[in-house]
Amino acid sequence: MKNIEVLAPAGNYQSFLAALNNGADAIYLGLDDFNARGNIENFTIENIAEVVKKAHLFGVKVYLTLNILFHDSEIEKVLFLVRKAINAKVDAFIVQDIGLCHLLRNTFEGIELHASTQMGLQNLEGVQFVNKLGFSRVVLARETPLNEIKRIKDKTNLEIEYFVQGALCVSYSGNCYLCSLLANASGNRGKCKQFCRLPYAMSDDKKEIKKGYLLSTKDFCNLPLLKELTENGVSSLKIEGRARRPAYVGGAVNVFRKAVDNDFKYDEKDILNLKKLYNRGGFITGYFKDDKIIYPNAQNHIGIEIGEVISVNKGKKFNEIKIFSSHNLKKGDSLKFFEGNKEVASVSVQDFKKTAENKYIFTSTTIVPNGAKVSLIVDNKLEEEILNRKRKISVTARIEAKVGEKAKLFMRADKVDVSIEGEEVLQQSKTQVLTEEECKTQISKLGEDFVLTNVSCDLGEVFMRKASLNDLRRKCLSALEEKLIKNNEKTQKVREKSFKLIKKQENNVNNKNIYIFD
Repeated sequence: MKNIEVLAPAGNYQSFLAALNNGADAIYLGLDDFNARGNIENFTIENIAEVVKKAHLFGVKVYLTLNILFHDSEIEKVLFLVRKAINAKVDAFIVQDIGLCHLLRNTFEGIELHASTQMGLQNLEGVQFVNKLGFSRVVLARETPLNEIKRIKDKTNLEIEYFVQGALCVSYSGNCYLCSLLANASGNRGKCKQFCRLPYAMSDDKKEIKKGYLLSTKDFCNLPLLKELTENGVSSLKIEGRARRPAYVGGAVNVFRKAVDNDFKYDEKDILNLKKLYNRGGFITGYFKDDKIIYPNAQNHIGIEIGEVISVNKGKKFNEIKIFSSHNLKKGDSLKFFEGNKEVASVSVQDFKKTAENKYIFTSTTIVPNGAKVSLIVDNKLEEEILNRKRKISVTARIEAKVGEKAKLFMRADKVDVSIEGEEVLQQSKTQVLTEEECKTQISKLGEDFVLTNVSCDLGEVFMRKASLNDLRRKCLSALEEKLIKNNEKTQKVREKSFKLIKKQENNVNNKNIYIFD
């Protein structure tokens, strides 16, 4: 569907490519500093321009996360990074800090700001407040109910972005202080240690009532609610997962891309594939229904159940494990084993043999209990399919090569036309005539981002060196690429105002640096 954005996470360049190649409309990512995922690879100010250029070639937007709270001492650096990112043509900035919003609005005229989910906005009044601050989009907290989303859409002109897939926090968005209290590692500073994923015991008068992962939430998947969400005002479907693997990112994007393009229709195979890629305790639909959100038995990926252990023969070094499984096991798959709800082992399957229908034997140094349930946590074939997808731009071409004239090559892609003229006046060939087959062969060499779908030739009996033909193709393709990127950049140019940032030493404020505008 038009005007519904599939927004993907990228914690590194591999995830960025997976999101791009599987159909994302936009990608959000962070730099080394100043984002809520400070414990992952992220991107750098040195490579952000190339990343944005690659995205814009395909018409994909890039949003930069600045979704933490800032100290005064960091203001100069963050403004420097924003300036660099603007020059790199980043499309928008996701911001939590209201003070930073004020600084950015007063420094860079025309900058596009999105109110981060870390602001904890979950009602109309909060959204109206950030609307006055100059935000163009709000990333609503996961706790926002459907009727409030509609109320926000009806009474404001802001775009609404909403999480539809990924991890669920047990706390209110932007308001968890557990790690900050216990380890001086604030989630609002990108330092969350996920203490909610640790095991706990609950007791009353020293009597243990319950134990397990008592604060660990299940993952959520809102595929069943996409139609309702969009009808009530959501225009950007956000996938959580900057800390997850590229295969997860690409797989999730692919599922939501297909759903959006197919009037929000999906099948159980889509849900199953998402569960294979990552799920904690199955999926819930966030806070929309009275689902039990806590999964106390495990705090990480449990995959999907595919069978059980039939027998285990222990050896001196290796154990022979025989399993019954409905899954067609393949080299590179990974399995987890459970006794009841307790995870007891995991293995990566490399060498195995199939002894009968649905029966497999493999060896491992890992000790696996007889009778344990088997779950698939990595489907190697599925992940290879996801990572091998390539997004390409279709190109049509026409070449004219006549005696006494310079060769001309025309290319067209996404309603963009370019043409390049050769440097040499072509001569009539005495022996080796330029053929249509040779033209098609050389022009079709368009690299990894383009694919030639059609080429027409208007040729005389001319001689043209292969090097000249290839040079013509390279120059024409470069011009096409440049024009496509330019067409997909923001039409509104961000202009830096003439404000100067002055740093003053104020003795009456604990000798801390105070920044003002001149």
